[in-house]
Order: sequence, then C-alpha cells, then structure tokens
Amino acid sequence: MNQEWQSFLKNAGAEFSHNILKNFGNPQQERQIISNGDVMSDLSHWAALEVSGEESESFLQNQLTNDLQELQIGNSQLSGWCTPKGRLLVLFRVIKLDNSQFLLLLPSALSESIQKRLQMFVMRSKVTITDRSDSTIRIGLSGPNAVHQLEPLTSTIPADVDQGVIQDHLQIIRLHTASHPRFLLLTQVDQAKEIWSHLDVQSTPISQHPWELLNIRAGLPAIELRTQESFVPQMINLENLNGLSFTKGCYPGQEVVARMQYLGKAKRSLYRIMLHDGAPAAGDALQSPSSSSPQGAGEIVSIEQNGEDHWEGLAVIEDVVSETGDITLESASNIEVLVTPIDSL
Repeated sequence: MNQEWQSFLKNAGAEFSHNILKNFGNPQQERQIISNGDVMSDLSHWAALEVSGEESESFLQNQLTNDLQELQIGNSQLSGWCTPKGRLLVLFRVIKLDNSQFLLLLPSALSESIQKRLQMFVMRSKVTITDRSDSTIRIGLSGPNAVHQLEPLTSTIPADVDQGVIQDHLQIIRLHTASHPRFLLLTQVDQAKEIWSHLDVQSTPISQHPWELLNIRAGLPAIELRTQESFVPQMINLENLNGLSFTKGCYPGQEVVARMQYLGKAKRSLYRIMLHDGAPAAGDALQSPSSSSPQGAGEIVSIEQNGEDHWEGLAVIEDVVSETGDITLESASNIEVLVTPIDSL
C-alpha cells in the first residue's frame, strides 16, 4: 500500500496489521451498515496492473475471455484469464484508460504471480506490464446517497454498470448494484485524500471484508489462491456478468469453454449460500448424499462473515443437488449449507 495513503487512513481511524487494513474500529458495525447505509472502502486489497504499449489491446485480446474491442475508453469490463484447459487463473476488472493503456484490477495475493505469467506471453510484442498499485488509489463507494455524494466531484455520473467517466485525475466507474448504487473511484494520492474527506461527511469507512460481502450480494465472484484452476467461466456465471464473449477470437482455453457452451455440458452453476456456523473459506468443498460426482457436490467461491456465526457466500454447486436441501461442508457434515439461485441476488 502507498505509505502516504496508509498514514492518511491511520489518521482517519484505520487499524492495520502487517500493512493490511483490518477495520476502522468496529468490524460488526461495518458489516451491519452496508445493508442500508452509505459506506466507503479503501480497495488496496485489489492490485492494479497497467498494460500499455501500441500492441496492448491486441495482446490482451489474445489472452482474455472478453472482447476488448467492444470496450470504450473510460469503461470497464470483467474478463477471465484461463489455462489451456479452460480453467480460470484470475478474474480481472479491465479498465480502458486510452487506446494503448489498460488497467487490470485483481486480488493482491495473485498480483505478483499473474504479472510474471502474463509477462511470459509478451515476448516481442510492444507491450509493457507495470504494477501501479502504489500510484493508483482505489476507493469503493456504496449507499442510497452515493450518486448525490459524487455530484460535487464530477459533471457526469455513470448511469450503467461498467460505464465510466474520466475527469481531470479522477475516474469513476459504476459497479454492479448490491441493494444500492456502487462506484469505483480511481485517482492519485493527493486527490484521494480530498475525496475521502469529502465522502467522510456522510459515508462510514469500512474495510475490505464488508466490501467483499457487497460483491457477494451483487453476485460478483472472485478467483483466489485456493480456487485457481477450479472453475471454467460458465460455472461462475461470467457470461451473465458481461465477462465472457463467444464471438471474439481465440484465447487460452477458448476451445474448451466454447465446447462446453455449445454442447450444453456445464452441470455446475453459481449459487448463493448461507451458513450459520463454522469458519468457511474460499476453496472449501461441499458434500451431499444426493451427489454421485467424484468431484463432490460443490466448492465455495467467495465467503464473508455477516454477524457472529453467520456467513454469506457464492459457491459452484452441482445443479442436480442444488435443491435437495442436504448440502453440508465436507469438513463439517453437521453444518448445513443453505442454497439460493443466483438470479435471486
């Protein structure tokens, strides 16, 4: 994290452990207020990789699951990067800064390995990959008054999901809604301080975990260290999140992904889950006596705590067992997993 930005957040009440923002003094209140209140979050747990150069668009077009040629300057899109077997290594939020400059947001824990792996495919292309996590401050804003709070900062507010505006050194992108409008703000550290102080009048600062709980409620999955190579894009609902194109050219794993789509062989889908005990984590296996699959009944994709012994998450589950009511954690068969279709999010 940018040290100047970290010092500013500490003075604003943030509590850190090993340079990771843990909370702003009351984790339980942070989890509660996201449902109906205005909140803002430092998003330093998302790394920012810049891909630039005159061949940057063609390079990314040949690597990612989405069609970058449809992405307008200032806007964003979700896009996956797969192995040749069609399994997701990472899920990016891709932001087009200009015709030769893109920003890829991804979990910080994956950033170093993903940057090295991407660099292997650059070869002689006129492409440069740079970590911009320290120079690009990321702030999330959510709440019933989010639009009103942004009005003094910009002359235009994005109306549609993934739409963005750039004004001076501030970029604002509209995110998927989780009960209330949500936005991503990208800027430099000096301006970030001013924006944070402006938002702080009405919004409550929250840490990464309540923010990720909002992502879960919006139906937005994430790929983490334990879930790399676990899922093909269709399993995490990527096509319905505008993160997967079936008409663009080739990319790693494209044949596998296309074959699954056109032959209708996807037998697992993304579902919302709730648990009332345990300490589940992304990558944990799910089991069901109704399942005969050697791969098990399912796997947790994303999970966050919401109250004491209450967890909300997203999981890839066998469609045939999703409504049986007998799904539990594999590691604790006494802990029931409540399953809800993703379209109810």
